[in-house]
Amino acid sequence: MNNMSKKELFHFISQVSFMLDDITLFLNTHPDCEDAIEAYNEFKEMRKEAVCEYTANYGPLNRYDVNVCNYWDWVNKPWPWEGECGC
Repeated sequence: MNNMSKKELFHFISQVSFMLDDITLFLNTHPDCEDAIEAYNEFKEMRKEAVCEYTANYGPLNRYDVNVCNYWDWVNKPWPWEGECGC
C-alpha cells in the first residue's frame, strides 16, 4: 500500500470497507462459514493497515482516528468529503 496515492488509498479503504459490510451480512445468515470468517479477518486487517497509513500521511478519516495527544487537530485539514482526497 505504500506506493498508493492519496486518492488510490482512499478508494482502497472504501472498497475494503464495502467488502467487510458485505461479508458481515453474509455471516449474519451463515455464522459458521469458516471461509467467510477467514475472509472477514483478512479484509479487516487490510482495512486497519490502510486506515493507519492514510491517517499517518493525510489525517483522520473519522473522529476515531484523531490524534489528541497535544491538541484537537480534527479541523486542521480539509475533510475527505470536502474533495481534498482528490476523488
